[in-house]
Amino acid sequence: MMPIGTINEDVKSVLERIGSMCSRVESVLNLCMLGFVKNKIEFVDEADTISQSVHKEENELINILSAMATGPEADTALIKSLMAVVGHIELATDMLDIVLKHVRAKASEKILFSDKGKNEVRLIFKETLDVLKTAEDVILTKNEVLRKHISEKYESISRTASMFSEEHEDRLVKGLCSPKSSSLYLSIVDSQLKVVLHIKQAVDRLFCE
Repeated sequence: MMPIGTINEDVKSVLERIGSMCSRVESVLNLCMLGFVKNKIEFVDEADTISQSVHKEENELINILSAMATGPEADTALIKSLMAVVGHIELATDMLDIVLKHVRAKASEKILFSDKGKNEVRLIFKETLDVLKTAEDVILTKNEVLRKHISEKYESISRTASMFSEEHEDRLVKGLCSPKSSSLYLSIVDSQLKVVLHIKQAVDRLFCE
């Protein structure tokens, strides 16, 4: 795929809308983090609204790309790659929807996390935000250095999440964490790791065309 400045206007428009999807996913995650830290359902409600707009955009972009594929000079390989990119961003949003559900439960049921647990979740949130910020730039520029950054971030977050999960299990065994908060903690961390994985896969598809 060529840099955005050298492609036709239809594809350029699609790439810009995909970049906007990433920006909105970033907003969802940021609001999710605020809801988690402040125990405020209002942030979750706002994030849910933005998430629905991402799902709607995914449907519209797939329809647009399907229509483009019927053209006499359609670049089928490029269109398939763009469909895969959109699909992976949609899957990342699905994972965030799971996180939002858990943050809503934490706030509404007043479920307490240990300070260590809260700090660990916040760190994963911030690392995931960094990936989403970078992904938008990669989509618009196809910058290999930024792609490598996302790949390295995924590996780093994966190691960190694994370490946090093991430490969390130790706290659970020692009775320092309740079973209810434990299930939320593990799902929030795991779902964010899957967000990063799908964003990484989305970016990788841009370089496979």
